[in-house]
Amino acid sequence: MQQELQEIIETVDFTVAIPTWNGAERLPQVLDRLLAQTGTENLRWEVIVIDNNSSDRTPEVVSDYQKKFTQCQLKYFLETQQGLAYGRLRAIKESQGKFVAFLDDDNLAAPDWVLQSYNFGEEHPRAGAWSGQIHGDFEVTPPDNFSQIQAFLAIREHGQKAYIFDAENLKLPPGAALVIRKQAWRESVPQQLVFKGRIGKLMIGGEDTEVLLYIYIKLVGKFGITPKWKSIIKYPTDDLKQVT
Repeated sequence: MQQELQEIIETVDFTVAIPTWNGAERLPQVLDRLLAQTGTENLRWEVIVIDNNSSDRTPEVVSDYQKKFTQCQLKYFLETQQGLAYGRLRAIKESQGKFVAFLDDDNLAAPDWVLQSYNFGEEHPRAGAWSGQIHGDFEVTPPDNFSQIQAFLAIREHGQKAYIFDAENLKLPPGAALVIRKQAWRESVPQQLVFKGRIGKLMIGGEDTEVLLYIYIKLVGKFGITPKWKSIIKYPTDDLKQVT
């Protein structure tokens, strides 16, 4: 009975979830990339924006874009509990997709990102979560030794061959452009997470690692990476100065 109910609820193949806080200036580029996705004609998919208590024009920006989305539905939800963990928990609750792909509000999806990430999930039914290549888009040229720290900025450029992450040694996919099998999340991740995300002056992350370890420990799932799809993270000059 529960499985039948789940099938009724999940009427969508793929959900793109975008948690955001004061992302009015960044969201248009993210949404424009999703409007330009290719190969999705036979996919049932949706885009949901989780507004994590923004004080800017985020609601108006999403409302304007809702008129432009004709190939899939764009939805807006307000989550008043501050923290990325709350935004992602709300996204899982509101999503209707079999797979849920998380984009930060500075992640720009490649033209076939939705199709390739969906195909990977279908081709690897034991994968609980997966990611892909992530490149940086910088306003200034990074320093010569930047490759030594780029992993801390969620940049992943590990070649053209798919592989399985080493969860036991905490080698996990980054939260940026992470795709989750929703069934795996629901069967393993609690409703209250220890790590809430970076809130105010509290700069402690770890919410992505916590979620992935719950999935791994509960399901002994596999975390894969597919080089077939790519995304880009935009880093303004000020952000680059902070890490150099």
